[in-house]
Amino acid sequence: MAKKLLLTVASVFLTILSVTTAVAQQRQISGVVTDGKDSLPLVGAVARIKGTSIATSTDVNGQFQLSGDFGSTDVLVVSYVGYTPKEETIGNKTQFSVSLEPDNKALDEVIVTGVATGTPKKKLGFAVAKVDAETLQKVPGTDPAAALQGKVAGVKITKTSGAPGSESDIQLRGVKTIFGSSNPLVIVDGVLTTGGLADINVQDIQSMEVLKGAAASSLYGSRAANGVISIITKRGNSLPAGKTEIGIRSEYGQSFMGFVPEKSSATNRIIKPNEETGEPEVTNVGDADQVVDNVYPKTYDNVNQFFSPGSYLTNYLYFKGNSDDNRLSAYSSIEKTDETGVVKMVEGLDRTNVKLNLDYSLTDKLDFTTSNLYAQSIADNRAAGIFGQLMNTDPNADLYQLNDDGSPYKVNVNTIAQAPNPLYNIANSVNDSRSERLLSYFALKYRPLEYLSFQGSYGTDRSRSESFYLAPKGRLDYNLNPSKGSIGRSNSIARSQTVQLEGSFFKQFGDFNTRFKGQYMYESENYGYLSASGTDLGVTGMGLTTIDLAATKYASSFASKTVANNLAALTMIDYKDKYILDALVRRDASSRFGPNVRNQIFYRVAGAWRLTEDFKINGIQEWKLRASYGVSGLRPPFEAQYETYTLENGLTSSQYTLGNKNLKPSFSKEFEAGTDIFFLNRFNFSLNYSRARNTDQILKVPLPALAGAPYRWQNAGEVLSHAFEMSLGGAIISNETFSWDASATFDKISQKITKLEGEPYYLNGTRFRIEEGIEFGTLYLDKFARSLDEVLNQVPEGMDVSDVFVLNNQGYVVRRTEIGTVNEKAVKVRDDEGNIVALPTANFTPDFNVNLANTFRYKKFSLYGLIAWQQGGKVYNHAVRYTTEPKFLDQSGKPWNEVKPLKYLDNSGQEGGLLGWDNDNLIYDATFVKLREVSLGYDITGLEKYGFHNLRFSIIGRNLLTLTEYPGFDPESGMGKEGVDTNVFKFDSNEAYPTFRTVSASISFNFQK
Repeated sequence: MAKKLLLTVASVFLTILSVTTAVAQQRQISGVVTDGKDSLPLVGAVARIKGTSIATSTDVNGQFQLSGDFGSTDVLVVSYVGYTPKEETIGNKTQFSVSLEPDNKALDEVIVTGVATGTPKKKLGFAVAKVDAETLQKVPGTDPAAALQGKVAGVKITKTSGAPGSESDIQLRGVKTIFGSSNPLVIVDGVLTTGGLADINVQDIQSMEVLKGAAASSLYGSRAANGVISIITKRGNSLPAGKTEIGIRSEYGQSFMGFVPEKSSATNRIIKPNEETGEPEVTNVGDADQVVDNVYPKTYDNVNQFFSPGSYLTNYLYFKGNSDDNRLSAYSSIEKTDETGVVKMVEGLDRTNVKLNLDYSLTDKLDFTTSNLYAQSIADNRAAGIFGQLMNTDPNADLYQLNDDGSPYKVNVNTIAQAPNPLYNIANSVNDSRSERLLSYFALKYRPLEYLSFQGSYGTDRSRSESFYLAPKGRLDYNLNPSKGSIGRSNSIARSQTVQLEGSFFKQFGDFNTRFKGQYMYESENYGYLSASGTDLGVTGMGLTTIDLAATKYASSFASKTVANNLAALTMIDYKDKYILDALVRRDASSRFGPNVRNQIFYRVAGAWRLTEDFKINGIQEWKLRASYGVSGLRPPFEAQYETYTLENGLTSSQYTLGNKNLKPSFSKEFEAGTDIFFLNRFNFSLNYSRARNTDQILKVPLPALAGAPYRWQNAGEVLSHAFEMSLGGAIISNETFSWDASATFDKISQKITKLEGEPYYLNGTRFRIEEGIEFGTLYLDKFARSLDEVLNQVPEGMDVSDVFVLNNQGYVVRRTEIGTVNEKAVKVRDDEGNIVALPTANFTPDFNVNLANTFRYKKFSLYGLIAWQQGGKVYNHAVRYTTEPKFLDQSGKPWNEVKPLKYLDNSGQEGGLLGWDNDNLIYDATFVKLREVSLGYDITGLEKYGFHNLRFSIIGRNLLTLTEYPGFDPESGMGKEGVDTNVFKFDSNEAYPTFRTVSASISFNFQK
């Protein structure tokens, strides 16, 4: 029996061995690799057996030899830097001749947004940036805005909040409007969206096209002065016929705070022994010396008590397939993200995305396509607006202190600050929101002739959101007084729809290639909002859900509808693929324009010359010069053209704005010139310069007292902007074991208000100045004098300035009689009447921005990193003013001659010290260097026989390191204010949820059949 079993095992083993030998055996192949253009040998090209470690490089004659265990079904892959790789099944061949074509990937990319038909980038007369899936997937962003950050020159992205699921403000090539958002129009698979980007799963994206200039975006008329971002998602027709693919990606990590502003280790309060315990105790009595140098007996890191490392988990599953006859293809996916953020007890964001794309050829001439995205999110917003309480916490306050009954959290943990424990308020409140969103696109395309097509499409963006908050009856304030409680609900519904009919023509006439498109679009936008709230609740507890039990109730609502009818015609003609002319005209008729100016025209003219089609230039494979002029616009707010009134108790009390029947859109009229170069078969260089006159700014202009209303919306301003952008990228090194790809972007942008009707003004509650002739983004602040010349007008007649004033050891002017005393105080610049003068002090616009990306690959390992550098610009540190005893006040351990009193430092209004209202001491340099993204990956190959493809493990870091002299949470902090967004108003609020770091691990793989 044993002998029979042994013979059976041996026979099976020999059978397997014979089959394996037939498939993979010791073989040797050789070949030569040449340039497809001139047939010259390529030295250093890499030849390898796909899925194995068998590889070699070509010699000086372009020849190679490979030996190893591979069979007839294995695939030979030949690659060379700057050339398109080739694959060939080995079969029974032993000799190969491989010709590689130059791979000008960046310029050969086809652009589909804003053009007549899909057009190679090398034939465009204006700048369009394209970011592919490979770049986006190196460190998948939490949303498309985060994924795009640092990838394109001239793009500025700032999170409106660090809270999970919060939106980002996006600015393309500077400011186009004084009032209103700088966010571009976002198109997703043909749907002109009205919502944000936070609902969209980056894993679904195939590419993103970024149209920064007016010429590129002019096809979208009065919606596109801020530019356009077009998101194209993945589709099943990217697979060969008869193929299917299933993929999985999972990522888990931790989020945690990075830099945390320091608080003082000392106080001005008297510290004395407790009468009962004898332990040192901080009193409420201030020390007579008015110096913050009494060291706390014990402090708590209450900022890090408030923040707690949170989890980040995302799971993604997709399917895509293509039918055997190549007529039906599909892509579908589901993604689930849970991100808690970094605030203790707050659950953060729970988001689910479902995606379905289908393409079906009904006949040889009729195609149907649809793209659909459903997104649902639930957010815990209890951290919103609570950071002021955190910053107000005393340095010696213990947020974890328990109540007398042992329950968490004690409300009055502060000695100095009259602020409640923020953890108490989080534990005793409800503040959540839920939203749903559906993006759908359907299109039928008919091609009666090879060069002629007609298409009808329908797109819609529908969203619904609701929010609820509860501060329960009986919740205590700092003084232990129970509140009457408050409750509120709100919901909103938004629906935008487009119906589009177009015809396209693409035909060659001799040496001329002609593209033409005519287009009609109908747009409809509906928005409704309803809010109700109440105070003085009838019951206690956290379970209350109805406003009916509130004694006092409030309600508000808003509804709007916008329609537009648009016509466009565009054409592009090139001669012999080297001289290119592009022209477009669009007419918009929007209900948001005044009735007397309902029809508005937008257009572009662009041209390009591909020099290398006329001249052979050593080392340069493609060189294009281009120039364009375009006009795009922005629509007024819904209510701007109408008369509006204020309401009191349901009745109109007074007129608020006059109507304006002549209100037009604002226009961005931009000239752009640039060049694109592909050289040394490996590097791409792009250079852009633009000058944009942003005219007819839509502003709410104050009116004379006799006008009948205090305001009217008018076309009343102009902003002139200049932008200079560069990008460079390519493969620096590439061989069989090591490669290094790098890219860099640079941009420098300036913007100035060149026209303003009416009087200059400040944004409400700020010193952000809107005035003709000044740089946009300028703060007018009180200025502390730093030279004696600045206080000459404050010297009594007959006295010398040095008799009255002197510079102290910090460089500020102080009164000679007060220096070194408790009354020492920095002196502000004043006018001749003795009034403090607000002076142009700081501008938020950076000097320039640089982004550097590097990818290193060694065998199966890869390392990627993205570094961002902002030089210059300013940030206003508002948060430090409302911080209880910030580090700025700490005088402990300083030499006696450097110690400053509280009066010198305090925050008591305009006449206060260095922390007083709106002064230049609160301005900081916003220069920073950030490690935005980093990933270390390992690929496991050779698993194709088991059905696995692209099995990869990665360690990922986001926002890991910031090098800056700014003492706040983040030098990129911003705040939206009166239509000015966070990319412009660099105001570090004490209420903002700070950004945080995330470190995670991921695994991804797919199966193919």
